[in-house]
Amino acid sequence: MKSYDNHGRLVSEINTSRTQDGKVITTNTVYNTYNGQPAYQDISIRDTHGKITTEHVIGGKLLP
Repeated sequence: MKSYDNHGRLVSEINTSRTQDGKVITTNTVYNTYNGQPAYQDISIRDTHGKITTEHVIGGKLLP
């Protein structure tokens, strides 16, 4: 899901995917509206037992 500001510029996006071993990966990326570059990204991984691991990336992004 993508969010845009009133000028049509991309503000943020959320992506969710599943791996073959049952993990769920959710990424939340926030963009700088002035230059369109990623400002930060939160990556959450939930395993099959419900344990959640979170990674925060500032100034870029690791996953799509």
